Amino acid sequence: MALAEDLIKLLLLVLPALAANGAPVVARRIYGRGTPLDMGRKWIDGRRVLGEGKTLEGFVAGVLTGLLVGIIEGVLFSDLYWFARAGLLAGIGAMIGDLIGSFIKRRLGMERGDPAPLLDQLDFYIGALVVLYIGGYRYNLVTAVVLAPLVVILHIMTNRLAYKASLKEVPH
Repeated sequence: MALAEDLIKLLLLVLPALAANGAPVVARRIYGRGTPLDMGRKWIDGRRVLGEGKTLEGFVAGVLTGLLVGIIEGVLFSDLYWFARAGLLAGIGAMIGDLIGSFIKRRLGMERGDPAPLLDQLDFYIGALVVLYIGGYRYNLVTAVVLAPLVVILHIMTNRLAYKASLKEVPH
C-alpha cells in the first residue's frame, strides 16, 4: 500500500514535468521555428551545441506549462504555494533535462528527430527529479525508478498522438 501511495504522490509531483515536456511542440505550432537556444553555435566537435529544435520559446513554454499545472494542482489540493513551486521547479527541470538529452544526442552525432530510446523518454523526467530534489522536494528513489516505465509509456503514447495530430514531424 505504501508503494501505491508513494507512486501517486510522485506522479502528482512530476505531472507538471510531463506537461512541460509536451509544451514546446505546441509552442512551435504557435511561434514557428523560434529562437535556437544555442544561437547556431557549434561545440568543439563541430556539431551544433543543441540544434535547431531547442528554442527559447519552447523552453519558456515548458516552464510556464509546468507552473500552470502546478497551480491547478495547488487549487485542487488546497496548497497553492507547495504545488505551484513544485510545478515551476518540475518545469525548469524537465526543460533542462531535455536540453541535456539533446546535447548528448548531438555529441553522439545524432540528428534532430533521430530516436534515442530511453534518453528521449527519460531525460526530462530525470531533470525534473533532480531539480525537485535540489528544491527540497523529497521522494523515494525506488518509487522514482518504479514510475519510470509508466513515464516511458506515457511519453511514447503522447508523442504518437502529437504525430497523428501533425504537431510533431516524427512519432517518437
